[in-house]
Amino acid sequence: MIEFKRMAAALVAICVGQALPAADKDLLPPNLTEAQRERLQSFLQQHAKPDRYMPANAKVVGDRPSGAEINGENAAKPVKQYMVQITSHRPVPGQEDSNRVDVYYYRPNPEAGKRGITVRHTVDLATGKQIGQTEVLLNAHTPVSSEELNEAVALAKDKSTAVQDLYKGRDEKSVRWEYLQLLIKGKREPHDPGDRVVRVVFTADAAQGQESPPSVPVIVNLTKGVVTAATR
Repeated sequence: MIEFKRMAAALVAICVGQALPAADKDLLPPNLTEAQRERLQSFLQQHAKPDRYMPANAKVVGDRPSGAEINGENAAKPVKQYMVQITSHRPVPGQEDSNRVDVYYYRPNPEAGKRGITVRHTVDLATGKQIGQTEVLLNAHTPVSSEELNEAVALAKDKSTAVQDLYKGRDEKSVRWEYLQLLIKGKREPHDPGDRVVRVVFTADAAQGQESPPSVPVIVNLTKGVVTAATR
């Protein structure tokens, strides 16, 4: 079963030692003071590039999928990481504002076709330091990042003949797209639970004196690198 779920595009991975890109800053909670923003940005820069797939000494939350391995086997392979969400803690009674946020990263599995993990850090905005253990969420459905969306569009343009035909002979700026993130709850070829999947609909401007071409909807499975046609 596939459940459609609107998700906000989130942030791309951050480079250590650089200022946050403008799109990344949009994910920062708007109610932070300047000092809190600076401390949080410093934390994000320090955690931008993981050195291993499974964080050291992390607490694993959730049931491991049948037959899945999550510890150590991918350590020698390059690890990607996308920051996808930052959420503020609710203030406790008698406290005006909470001084903590949760930072969520999605890490694709270095083994192609296997489900990835979500990594959660709790940050104290008063110090810019992490509180408690890093958590690995095995079954979290986190938003896709803007970088993942760009990858989905690139996959569609590379693997879908219908999308290629829509772009053919047109300025790329005249072709637009919108998306819905899909929640995969059960196995349905080619999708498995935990796969990162989006439905992308491409539309193009009409040529002068002609009608607009039909929209082109596709389903992109980022986990498996598969693109299939979707119903309109």
